[in-house]
Amino acid sequence: MVGEKSVGIIRRGVMPDEWFERADGVPMTKASIRAVVISLLNPLDGINILEIGSGTGAMTVELARAAGSAGHVASVESSPEAARTTCGNVERAGLAERVGIVEGRAPRDIPEAGYGAVFIGGHGSELEPIMRRCFDLIEPGGRMALTSITPQTTFVALGCFEELTGDIGFWRIHSSSGRRAGADWLIIGNNPVDIIWGDKL
Repeated sequence: MVGEKSVGIIRRGVMPDEWFERADGVPMTKASIRAVVISLLNPLDGINILEIGSGTGAMTVELARAAGSAGHVASVESSPEAARTTCGNVERAGLAERVGIVEGRAPRDIPEAGYGAVFIGGHGSELEPIMRRCFDLIEPGGRMALTSITPQTTFVALGCFEELTGDIGFWRIHSSSGRRAGADWLIIGNNPVDIIWGDKL
């Protein structure tokens, strides 16, 4: 049943937000944004993926699902509580063998490897050095995407991407979700989220 908190994952689409175990103060990328980011990073099957800032682990789970049994996700998270929450959700989804969680701070603790795709969900005050380090590790033809909820983050990300690559995309997503209210449905708006991406040519 969609939304049921049981072990295992749904077969189609992204996991519903309600499926994930949460911890106070630990952020989660909403399902609508996860769906868009996964579509922008695809194809992901069989490749190494780097994630910066796992938060609740919702995006980690989706990346691992998309990577398939031959792919791998390395996720760097600076918060011990967020890392524990991510571990729990990844294990509940049955995807632990596809994910390596690094409890550390980017860019210093990013694992040395070649990555076919990078997702930056959390960055603190180190966005530009994180972006530059991640871009160094992307294999030619790979893509890096990030989400932003503040104008300053978007401004810094766009400027950095312009220096790194000439192939940039930028969408601002205003998503809403529906919830049953008696015989009717309520439309609940989410905060706008900017998604910026660039390819390593």
